Amino acid sequence: MKRFLFLTMVVLLIASTATGQEKRWTFRQCLDTALQHNISVNQSRLSNELNKVNLEQTKANRIPSLSANASEGLNLGKNVDPTTNTFVTQAYHSTNVGISSNLNLFNGLQNANTIRQNQITVESGQFDIEKVKNDVTLNITTGYLQVLFSYEIVAAAKSQAASTAAQVDRTEKLVRVGKSPESDLLQIKSQQATDNLSIITAQNQLDLAKVTLMQLMEIPITDDFEIEIPVLEEPAMALLQTNDAIYQKSLGVLPQIASAGLKTNAALMALKVSEGARWPRLMLGGSLNSNFASSRTQGSSVNPEGYPFFTQIWDNIGQSFNLGLSIPIYNNRQIKSNTERAKINLLTAQLNEQNTKNVLRKSVEQTYTDLKASMKKYEATKEQLLAVEAVYANSEKKFDVGVMNATDFLIQKNNFIQSQSNLIQAKYDYIFKSKILDFYQGKAIQF
Repeated sequence: MKRFLFLTMVVLLIASTATGQEKRWTFRQCLDTALQHNISVNQSRLSNELNKVNLEQTKANRIPSLSANASEGLNLGKNVDPTTNTFVTQAYHSTNVGISSNLNLFNGLQNANTIRQNQITVESGQFDIEKVKNDVTLNITTGYLQVLFSYEIVAAAKSQAASTAAQVDRTEKLVRVGKSPESDLLQIKSQQATDNLSIITAQNQLDLAKVTLMQLMEIPITDDFEIEIPVLEEPAMALLQTNDAIYQKSLGVLPQIASAGLKTNAALMALKVSEGARWPRLMLGGSLNSNFASSRTQGSSVNPEGYPFFTQIWDNIGQSFNLGLSIPIYNNRQIKSNTERAKINLLTAQLNEQNTKNVLRKSVEQTYTDLKASMKKYEATKEQLLAVEAVYANSEKKFDVGVMNATDFLIQKNNFIQSQSNLIQAKYDYIFKSKILDFYQGKAIQF
């Protein structure tokens, strides 16, 4: 019996240890999971696979085409024997077989320019994939920081609740010995109820932040989801670069800029392809054909013999070669219309490229300005918290000895709680803005 109880305790201990060691997701794991499951990322990958297929197709247009043909016919009544070109009146069946090949020798460099256009499109597609990944990275960063922020809010709320609980105990003792009125105790207990509500509210916000992060990761919602809480360094207070310097650096590292430039080059190649249609086309072709007719015989007309299938096929082999030149003269304005459309598409691509740069510049300027503002706010909030904390500590001492009433003390306590919350918000706002500005400069986001 004792052995059974011992084994049961061991099993329960192992189970409780395993429960206490649930997986905690690091930022890198959250990001990798999101990049793997994100629909937009996978769609952009598949889109570029189509671009690669188009590229291989245009490359294949440079080599000769090859096709084979075969037909079988049954002829009744008076018909022409295809092997002798003479009239026959008997029923017979005929077979035709052949292979043919064609090669485009010159078509105004359309093949070469189309290949180059599709190569550029594939390169642009790779940068589009990176752009979508960057969007996912920023979303995960926002979600991850929101969870960290919520953790700190919960911890601060619990700390304040513990402090209030201790004050309730002290006030009860003071009330019992007659050093404090009972109204002070009632006010402190009211504050305790408020603090407990703040814990529930903060915990609800934390749960919601976790749900948002899990949804961004495209994983099922679970109640035991936890993230690794990194040690966040004190935010640096100096901006060593101007917003223009950051913008100029971002132009060389962000994928949307490279993609927009490549799309402009692809539109230029498309224009060259359209203009190439004005040039003459030179084609080379060749074919090998043979046929068989059951009506055909061989030998003397007095004693004709049957003409075997394979012998007849071999004897009837014929070859042909052709060199064709096609000169476009008028084709209902199609070439001109295609060229005009290509020119408009090129202008549109150039405008899109400039707009992409403008959007990036505005984003850098906005983030830079927000970062300076959040930096100032963080510094001011730290100073405010130090001042309010000193006042609160002094008020707590006065309240403990009965010199300050509960109403005045709770005012100072709530000011301190609000200052703590403001500092946490200012810190995470500043961290987020600084991470975004680093990201614009090509620096990986890490925690």
